[in-house]
Amino acid sequence: MMSIKYRNTCSDIEILVKHEESDAVAPYRVNIQSSKNPLSFGNNLASYDSEEQAVKTAEKLCGYYAAAKSNGYYMKGKAFTKPDCEDIEIADVLERDLNEDQFNSLLNRQSIEG
Repeated sequence: MMSIKYRNTCSDIEILVKHEESDAVAPYRVNIQSSKNPLSFGNNLASYDSEEQAVKTAEKLCGYYAAAKSNGYYMKGKAFTKPDCEDIEIADVLERDLNEDQFNSLLNRQSIEG
């Protein structure tokens, strides 16, 4: 059985932490879905063994999304995308646990290289 432990509306997306009881290893999943299509299952971006870590990641994801949007990126599947720039995989950003300056540097570097 799956239950929602955390929900945050971040601009035009919903960021959810779902708990999947049948997963003994990493039952807490950080998912995103479009606010425009609340019936979709969304994309699983990361899985954790603790609710606290999953919620912390979900909160960071909202900040990453806001920064990406302000730099002309949009979310497509599991990546931040911008025309003429290389996609930035969201799971990679979450795994690296970038701070705000590091993430903004990554966004700007991608734009320059693109």
